[in-house]
Amino acid sequence: MKVKNIVSNVYKDITSHWKHPAQGNFVSYKELINLALGGMGNQLTMQLVWQMGLSAGNTLLGSTIGIRPIHLQYMLTAQTILNVLFFFIRAHIVDNTRTKWGRFRPYIAFAGIPLAVLSVIFVFLPFQTMSYNEKFICVFVFAISISMIQPLFTDTYSELQTVITPNSEERAKVLSINSIIYSFAPTLTGLFIPILSNLTGGYTNINTYRYVLAPVSLIGLVLNFFTAFGCKERVVTSSTYVQKVGIIEGALMILKNKHWWIRQIASLIGFLESATGVFFSWIYIYSVQDMTAYGILNTVMGTASGIAMAITPFLLKKLGNKKLLIYHNLLNVVFCFILIFTFKSPTIMFIIMYMNNLVNALGLVYNQVMHSEVKDYQQYICGYRMDFVFGLAGMITMPITLLSGYVIPYVYESFGLTTNYDILYDPNVRNSLFLVLCILAIIGAVLNLIPFCFYSMSKEKHQNIIRVLRYRALFDDFESGDFNADVIKNGVEAVRSGLELKNSPVPDLKTMKENMKSLKGEDKEKARKEYLKAKAFAAEQAEVGIFMEELNKFDTPQWQHKLESARKLIAKDISALAFMDESIIVQARNMPKHNKTERTLRKYYIKQAKAIVKSGNLIKKNYPDGIVKPDMDKLNEAYALPDNTKAENKFKNAQIKTIEGEFDLYYKTIAPYAAAQKLVHSYENKDRVMEWAESHYDEACEIIREREEQESMKSSKKKSIAGRRNK
Repeated sequence: MKVKNIVSNVYKDITSHWKHPAQGNFVSYKELINLALGGMGNQLTMQLVWQMGLSAGNTLLGSTIGIRPIHLQYMLTAQTILNVLFFFIRAHIVDNTRTKWGRFRPYIAFAGIPLAVLSVIFVFLPFQTMSYNEKFICVFVFAISISMIQPLFTDTYSELQTVITPNSEERAKVLSINSIIYSFAPTLTGLFIPILSNLTGGYTNINTYRYVLAPVSLIGLVLNFFTAFGCKERVVTSSTYVQKVGIIEGALMILKNKHWWIRQIASLIGFLESATGVFFSWIYIYSVQDMTAYGILNTVMGTASGIAMAITPFLLKKLGNKKLLIYHNLLNVVFCFILIFTFKSPTIMFIIMYMNNLVNALGLVYNQVMHSEVKDYQQYICGYRMDFVFGLAGMITMPITLLSGYVIPYVYESFGLTTNYDILYDPNVRNSLFLVLCILAIIGAVLNLIPFCFYSMSKEKHQNIIRVLRYRALFDDFESGDFNADVIKNGVEAVRSGLELKNSPVPDLKTMKENMKSLKGEDKEKARKEYLKAKAFAAEQAEVGIFMEELNKFDTPQWQHKLESARKLIAKDISALAFMDESIIVQARNMPKHNKTERTLRKYYIKQAKAIVKSGNLIKKNYPDGIVKPDMDKLNEAYALPDNTKAENKFKNAQIKTIEGEFDLYYKTIAPYAAAQKLVHSYENKDRVMEWAESHYDEACEIIREREEQESMKSSKKKSIAGRRNK
């Protein structure tokens, strides 16, 4: 009966909100399906492209075409270095894309076409008549070309999912449902491609890539259009100009993020963890030699990800990110150890690898959660929201990544695996190689585990960081004169809940736990729920100091020093910055540094002095006749220009780009002065902001309620009209 009710409710929900979203939401089920179909297209288009990845274990490039593993690693090194240049080119292209379809959807629609065409042309090249050097050049040229285009196709789809709705709860729901639907694409290809490869000679035969994988990639191009033209980008924008952070400047800020460094170091020293990833395919290609069984088992293997995605939210709630990650890595060590004794038996090996894949698939969810937490922490420590530049910051570890990438190819070649992969048919060679790879994977799993012992971003700490960000948003809107109902409601509730946590008595968990022992039945269950609730409250209360530190920061001597320095700076005319020389940097460096507070202030003043000198040089260069602030009215007029035609859209974008460029230059030039102004205004407004927010709280709640009611009425009206038309 319960199942029947659940099915009935789900059916009613889908049919009621097929074209129009539910109250408080932005995405209809039709749009969600369009997103998922495009995701399937993305996966299908990439099926052949992924086969061209420059890795030592690549079957197409290594076994079929005959490129040595170490030479593939040479190509990967060059590709990685060139990707630094490609990163800036792509960033410039995407950041300057303004169309009526948004920033990302044009690339989802069309960037897959050159990828599919290049990969199809590649597999139809006459490799059998080429010399080794000719093969090497072809592989390198096509791989580099594809690596330049690929992120424009794959990354834009990922970014679209982050802007499809401004509602964070709805976004989580959309991502969850979408991932389950579009995962059918790799599930189906994992089943049928190996089976069909029996007709074309298997994965070591070029015909498999020409006549099985190539058509699949071309089919995917059609499905991409469902997302490109059936979804929307819903970016919340402000009427006032937002100062931008340069790519290099943002990357340098990220380098101060300790949680980011922990994740980077873990990936650097844990690269060996995936050494056993080739076992499953190589066992069935070179040992069992049964592609039908491989296709079926590959499909079964794919169910591990589905199970993991279903249980990860519950595990996260129970354990939290850090504990779940540690348990995940410990289990990896255990499974890799068991593989040492079981990889010779395909059946047992499959069971162990299935369990290992299930555990690894937990990371598909919690890694995204951790990455979001790291980005929120970055905004907390520097005041700017950054997403794209995280990729650039990661390039600082590129030399180590390139060097570590030679380990696995070296191991392969030391076992004689060069251009002749047929030696893997020899069980003695294959088993010896697999044993070494198991040992390397264990080492990698242990090394990957170590850095996360120092990861301190708990769920409760993150909640209080979000509380701080919502509190800061109130200051931005108060100063700009904006009235955003969501910002006011969220900000006021953040402050209220933070003060409640601070002022509430600490729960006596020990006594509550002792009292539960004497209870039975319903009383014990009720007491257990109260205990768990109190435990969660105590955990969040323990981290509320993060918020209270922000709320009361101007009461500390450190911030009073910063405030006094900011007042002295803005007391001067902006043009005076041009006459300050490097002597102020020397003065800052001569400040005392006997204790932590003095060292922190000295570091702050040195940074401020360097910024002032830089600002002075920019004033001389950019404003030799005096600083003039750009006109905000002109920017608002540019935003209000019509864009109904292609010509109008082009003119509007050009106007916005020009005026925003003027603002970028202005704020970049006066950066330390603007920062000082913001600090002083924050202090002067700290009491007025909360008075203003509290006085508008009821109004904001009413606006949100009316908005949700209007959306609901609009949806019901359209549904009623559609019903009358059908009659």
